[in-house]
Amino acid sequence: MTFLREALLGVSAAALSVAAPMAAFAADPVEVEVEGEASLVVGLVDGDADADLDAEVAVRGSTIFDNGVELGAVVEARMDADQPVQRYGGGRFSSLLIGGPRGIAPMDSDAYVQGAYAYARGGFGQVIVGRDHGVARTLAVTSPTIFSAATINDWKTDLTGLNDVHTVNDFTGYSTKITYMPPANFLGGAFGGLQLGVSYSPVLRNCGDRLCAPQGGFLLAPDGTLLTESSQWEDAIEAALYYQKPIKLGSDRLMVGVGASYVTAEEDTLSTLPIYGDYEAYSFGLNLAFRGITIGGSVKTTNAGLATVEKDEYLAFDAGVTFRTGEEKGDVALMVGVGMSEANAIGPNPLDPTLYRDTRTAQAGVSYVISRGITIGAAAQYVESTKPIAAGGPEEATTVVIESSIKF
Repeated sequence: MTFLREALLGVSAAALSVAAPMAAFAADPVEVEVEGEASLVVGLVDGDADADLDAEVAVRGSTIFDNGVELGAVVEARMDADQPVQRYGGGRFSSLLIGGPRGIAPMDSDAYVQGAYAYARGGFGQVIVGRDHGVARTLAVTSPTIFSAATINDWKTDLTGLNDVHTVNDFTGYSTKITYMPPANFLGGAFGGLQLGVSYSPVLRNCGDRLCAPQGGFLLAPDGTLLTESSQWEDAIEAALYYQKPIKLGSDRLMVGVGASYVTAEEDTLSTLPIYGDYEAYSFGLNLAFRGITIGGSVKTTNAGLATVEKDEYLAFDAGVTFRTGEEKGDVALMVGVGMSEANAIGPNPLDPTLYRDTRTAQAGVSYVISRGITIGAAAQYVESTKPIAAGGPEEATTVVIESSIKF
């Protein structure tokens, strides 16, 4: 861990030392770009109406110097009441919330500054410093979807509250970090479509109110007593890669996309109960695209940062297929997807049974492009959750939703 941390800091410092003197060279005027997306999901969950609004906007300012080096800064704002309580690094029964406070805002606010970082980009690659998600999320590959928020995994909107399928390896969240990515295609040849990256987060703080990792821990003693513990993680490192390769098939081509990542973090216990340990997670995803059809899936496994030797793992996968006629006005898209996760927290022990949660979900939907960047769609999703009677017993939900989304 120490070697990886020092290597990343050394490479990033070298890149920044190249970018810093650029102020002495002539530069283009600063350009400001604004982009964002918003989604509104309304639906029925077992006959009960519910809705969720999610919106993100990013303001980017940058300038390019005569030698081609680009310096810039980005501020991202978000509005979403659902996000803090529904994004986890693993299953809800063997899990921690994603790292870093959800954003800069009053504790009870649904609007907050989500990210704020500076970057330098040039022949040396790209260096990012500040509040931003890491490379494991940036280079992630999951099952294809036609929706922005009501997805089958790693959703922005889950009206059932039961879905537990997380395959994106984003434990560090928007915690303050430094990221380095070498130039795309820097290896050339057969590896010309390879992109690599490494991120380092000094600490993932416990800020309470379910806003960052970890939430207060739990453990069921043999007599049924609920024990709690708080902890924090530090020196979090994530490494990821993405590889894309077109394969010619007659007059068409098959596009292959592969993503893989590894995340680790050292645990610093804040109490005497031996519940938490060092965090470790792996993920892998594959997509195949041919004409308008994309098929693919992903898998993630993690020890969820728990200290128990056995049954402390979280395993999730998703798979799906989409078909799009295009992305212009009047085009339509179809999708079918499935997901599954298994989460185990403690045990096994005859006097202290394993606390587990197994989730299965399926989704089918259709969407229509109203105008470029504006879509409306409908989906039906079924979620089944199995867990011990002491934790509420089995649950299931059938949801029908309508999602309207816009990107600009």
